[in-house]
Formats: sequence, structure tokens, C-alpha cells
Amino acid sequence: MLKIFLIILLFVPTVMAQTFQLKKPVTCDDTILIFQALTEQAGERPIWLGLGDGVDTSRTALLVNEITKAWTIVQFDKDKACVLGSGVGSRPIFYGPVI
Repeated sequence: MLKIFLIILLFVPTVMAQTFQLKKPVTCDDTILIFQALTEQAGERPIWLGLGDGVDTSRTALLVNEITKAWTIVQFDKDKACVLGSGVGSRPIFYGPVI
């Protein structure tokens, strides 16, 4: 009985990990249009910018509306931008040194 339990305990998480897929819509458009919509219509401003690793020349930005606390994460290059995530609530969790 213990042997069967151990087999199930080891096998089930492996099967579950292999079948899990995250399905979410990703909206992409011209970079200028995405940033215009977020800054002019949503009132969001970029507060963080991440650069690619050299091979990946895209950039990733976090835009936040300080009043409404809405936020958007955008990955972009000079031509196309994709909204990777967005939400309606945010708060800073780290007030460390500026990097």
C-alpha cells in the first residue's frame, strides 16, 4: 500500500506539471499606438524599463497611473508592442536605492 501511495505521490505532480498551460490574451499593435493609448487615455506613465539580454533586443516597460493605481506591462521594440499584463490596483513594495 505504501508503495502505491509513493508512486502516486511522485507520478501525479509530474503529469500535472506537463499538462498545465497558461492561456491568456496578449494584445499587440504598433508601438506608438500602444504607448499613446496608455499615456493619453489611461493616464499611465512609465516608471520602470528593462532591457533585453543583447540577443533579445526588445524592452519591457511598467506603466502606472499613480492616481487610479492602474498598471500595464508592455514588451516592445521599435515597431511592435505587446501588452503582457495589466491590472487596476498596485502599490510600491520597495523603496530602496535608485538603480
